[in-house]
Amino acid sequence: MNAKIQETTQLQPDSLLFTPAAPAQHGAHSRLARRLVLAAALAAAAGLSYAAWRHYSTPLIPTHATATVHRADIARAISATGHVQAVITVQVGSQVSGAISELHADFNDRVTKGQIIARLDPSQLQAQLTQTQASYAATLAVVQSAQNGVQGAEAAAESAKANVDRAASVTADAQRNYDLNTNLVKEGVFARRDLDSSRAALFQAQAQQQQAVSQWTQAKAQALAARSQLEQARAQSQQSKAAVEVAQVNLDRSVIRAPIDGVVVARNVDIGQTVAASLQAPTLFLIANDLTRMQVLADIDEADIGQLRDNAEVNFTVDAFPRDTFHGRVSQIRLSPQTVQNVVTYTAVIDVANEDLKLKPGMTANISAIVAQKKNVLTVPNAAFRFQPPTNPAAPTTAAAAPASARPHRTATVWTVESHQLKPVQVQTGMTDGIVTEIAAGPLAEGAQVAVPAQQANSRAAQSVRSPFSPSGSTMRGGRR
Repeated sequence: MNAKIQETTQLQPDSLLFTPAAPAQHGAHSRLARRLVLAAALAAAAGLSYAAWRHYSTPLIPTHATATVHRADIARAISATGHVQAVITVQVGSQVSGAISELHADFNDRVTKGQIIARLDPSQLQAQLTQTQASYAATLAVVQSAQNGVQGAEAAAESAKANVDRAASVTADAQRNYDLNTNLVKEGVFARRDLDSSRAALFQAQAQQQQAVSQWTQAKAQALAARSQLEQARAQSQQSKAAVEVAQVNLDRSVIRAPIDGVVVARNVDIGQTVAASLQAPTLFLIANDLTRMQVLADIDEADIGQLRDNAEVNFTVDAFPRDTFHGRVSQIRLSPQTVQNVVTYTAVIDVANEDLKLKPGMTANISAIVAQKKNVLTVPNAAFRFQPPTNPAAPTTAAAAPASARPHRTATVWTVESHQLKPVQVQTGMTDGIVTEIAAGPLAEGAQVAVPAQQANSRAAQSVRSPFSPSGSTMRGGRR
């Protein structure tokens, strides 16, 4: 047969030389077509072989991982932000206007109550005090003059009273003479003309008595007027005295003193700067009372404020010390709401100890407030409630019968793993911290294995497939050698 093939091969050139052109081209096309068909068949066979190898050699990728049911301490917390500040912070201002002439305190200086920390130029205030003192002295002189007038009016009233008494005595004597003469005239001893004279004397005495009474009344009125003038002078004197005291107080206020013991947090003025105190006292210094005791004003969202209680434990961090966790307690929840861009928040006051002085006023605090906690409770990961078994006809019927829970709630289903079989278990859930959930009731025991989603395990298993087309069956990583 080989001899025949060789003979045929040797005769091909001669046959090509003596064969007509059209039959030669037709044979070449036939051979090319057969080769293309053969190549396509080989490629299809290789593809089917590779697909079959991929189908039968790929290991079963696990659809779940397992987690152990265990006991742990869990806590539920709410998050918020706030600002650190001193418990007592006093704004030191000026109630009088003037230029700053002296400064005796600077940033971070410790001051004591009553210590002089600044002075205003006192020249204008001193001039006002001198002016009011002169006015007060003038009113004192007016008071003295009014007192003398009262004494004179009272003396005149006493004199008028004496004239009244004298006139009354003269009137009484004239009355007695008139009565005597009337009796004598009746008896015929005394002449009627003398009776008329005694009557006239009586009328004159009565008129003088009335005049004396009127003068006495006028003197008393003058004495009352003098007393009124004295009271007016005294009132003006008191007013002038008050003006002197106000001027003295203003002069004293030109000396700025520390109202409390503490640390100067801020200084807002310099020497030579003019301070204008009109409707509102300008703030010169800001003094924090005790930096070893701080407080955090936290903005709690209205959705979380119902969970927060007084004396609740709070943990927070600050950007200056990201590795340190600070602890505090809620001392007050203020009822006044704050609305910013339609977001309602309430202010919670958190007391914090600051013995090492790490916390400084104005720092931003990232707060986590513990609103509920339980110790040594049976817990499962929240991922166990999100696990759903595969809908595979070959899977056990028990796994397909019970639904999976997408999130923890009062009644939920978890899938336990026993002998590589999934079994649903109904449980009663309790508190959750967002990572694990308390199992309040149910047949789930400590140490049991529950199924959780295993997407990462699937991806790692898929990368460990070996290809027969790679040298020595090397492992394929993401389609690359």
